[in-house]
Amino acid sequence: MANDPAALLARVRRAAKGTPYTVTATAAGFELVAEVSSPPGARGRRRREVLTHRVALDAVTGTYRVTDSRAPVPGAAEESGDSRSLLAGFGRRPDSAEQVGTDGHRIVDDAAAALGWTRLRSPLERPGVVLVALLGFCVLLLVVALVLLL
Repeated sequence: MANDPAALLARVRRAAKGTPYTVTATAAGFELVAEVSSPPGARGRRRREVLTHRVALDAVTGTYRVTDSRAPVPGAAEESGDSRSLLAGFGRRPDSAEQVGTDGHRIVDDAAAALGWTRLRSPLERPGVVLVALLGFCVLLLVVALVLLL
């Protein structure tokens, strides 16, 4: 079943109105671009960045893939942040500027689901695969340590 990329693009454009995102058509699909604050650095400082969600569409299979990239805004001044320690930073909720990144995925996913598109994800995006890989590595280290000790 073939899906209409133009219909998906139109739906994403409607959903992105009133958000910091601009939507631009590309040869492979479209891009959502927004200017956001970077995650805080070691001293809690932030820089302005351009966050881009590149959406590649395959109309024949009705699938799409989202790839994210961040690039610093040229000439943007560093914003001072709070001077929290590394330990005090754990458990903090994301600020609204950081929330923009998750909004872009939600906009695309909701529009695509309404039109019957399916998102393709990299295996590395799946937490279960990452967890199994980490556990396997730990077991391997344990076996090597036991062999060396015996």
